[in-house]
Amino acid sequence: MPIFQKSVIQKHLKNLDKEKVEQAFETFRKNYSPSKIEQIKTLKEEEYQDGFLREIFVDVLGYTLRPDENYNLQREFKNQTDGKKADGAILKDENAIAVIELKSTSTKDLTKITQQAFNYKNNQPECKYIITSNFQKLRFYIDYSTEFEEFDLFFLDRERFELLYLILHKESIFSNLPIQLKKETQFHEKEISEELYKDYSHFKDKLFHNLIANHPDNDKLLLFKKSQKLLDRFLFILFAEDSGLLPPNSISRIIKRFDILKEEDAYKPIYEIFKQYFGYMNIGRPGKKESDNIPAYNGGLFYEDLLLNNLNIDDEILINDLKKLSTYDFNTEVDVNILGHIFEHSLNEIEEVTAEIEGTVSDQKRTKRKKDGVFYTPKYITTYIVANTIGKLCIDKRKELDIEEIEYDDSFLKKDKTLTVKGKKLFTTLTDYKNWLTNLKIIDPACGSGAFLNQALNFLIEEHEKIDDIIADLTNSPLRLFDTDKNILENNLFGVDINEESVEIAQLLTQLVVVEPSHS
Repeated sequence: MPIFQKSVIQKHLKNLDKEKVEQAFETFRKNYSPSKIEQIKTLKEEEYQDGFLREIFVDVLGYTLRPDENYNLQREFKNQTDGKKADGAILKDENAIAVIELKSTSTKDLTKITQQAFNYKNNQPECKYIITSNFQKLRFYIDYSTEFEEFDLFFLDRERFELLYLILHKESIFSNLPIQLKKETQFHEKEISEELYKDYSHFKDKLFHNLIANHPDNDKLLLFKKSQKLLDRFLFILFAEDSGLLPPNSISRIIKRFDILKEEDAYKPIYEIFKQYFGYMNIGRPGKKESDNIPAYNGGLFYEDLLLNNLNIDDEILINDLKKLSTYDFNTEVDVNILGHIFEHSLNEIEEVTAEIEGTVSDQKRTKRKKDGVFYTPKYITTYIVANTIGKLCIDKRKELDIEEIEYDDSFLKKDKTLTVKGKKLFTTLTDYKNWLTNLKIIDPACGSGAFLNQALNFLIEEHEKIDDIIADLTNSPLRLFDTDKNILENNLFGVDINEESVEIAQLLTQLVVVEPSHS
């Protein structure tokens, strides 16, 4: 659950001193070398807490640890209201502005220590940041937000290191750069949402009226719904091509192909070329090279639609507006949450179009979204609902299987790295839990545009990842053994709604969550 918009981060990364970043990265790689990582895995919490603070926060991020002169980092910082102590704290004018809670690598689930860390924050009035870590994973929170940035220190590449350096370096924390980045993210999301919605709505309006002109005998409301579906397809392709899940610039290449055919007197309507591409999206198509492969995205959006296939659309309608939408970076500027808000606004238009067709006046105070209860619920609300429904189910099941809190240690493996009896038992129990997760059925009877289902999808992905990480340790494999994202979407999540268009949008958004780079 990232905190920051990629485009905002990229802008600030350009301002970093590249030489200092390179030096810090080399220091990090030395402190977290493969041999050192193997040692860290064997250390208990109290054995490496001081070393962790020195090797990450002092050596790499520029802090000074007490008792050195002018220190701004302290181990075991006492609460102001009781005798409890945080494992560490970043200090400014002797006040804690960030608290640090540490565990050993045997603690696999960092969510277990989140509440403890936030309790320490509550006891420090000036505290704005929370950092938790098990020496492998490091999470960074701002204020009371449930969103966090997570870094895997055992597998940290240069790109992720730059983000870690940007937000956690002493100069950044002391200047409150993370809070500034969050504000810029919120402003950027609002600005992009409004701009993209304007272009999206303009495209849909032109497309709809072009369909009416070309098919005067067809039902107008049905044509409007087909224009919505066609735009959903285009948005999916734009999102996937910018995320590296389709050949880059797929839409631009189709437009270029259209221009070439036209120049060679082999004119073919551009919609005919797009229909061919939609077919590839449904069943997949190997390319001449791997980067040109088109995977099958058969979640329903690209299933054959005879009415849609038989429509006629003017070339310039598609070309001009698709070129405009292609200028957005759907990898760094537009995320699923932004699209959710855009689609929420889009649903309002259905009643207006219906009223226009029927020659009546739409009730602006009771739009279809309001009548049918279609709202794109804010993330903090869906997070709370999921935690207290699906989350509680999972906690109860883990208690039943006696894996609520797993402290991973050497007792699970023999010296030759094969499983002990205890390790085999844990492996079997974890597999049973994964099977239970796989068979879990979750239905939203009024799914709207899919906010709850999206959060449920994210939760289940993370729950599987926690278990897969432990299984990876048991099997001595650095890679997860399971690819569950699409299986969750196909087998665990179900939604119905009185508003048919809402269901289609919910399907699209959940599919986009799966194809986002963070889940692919």
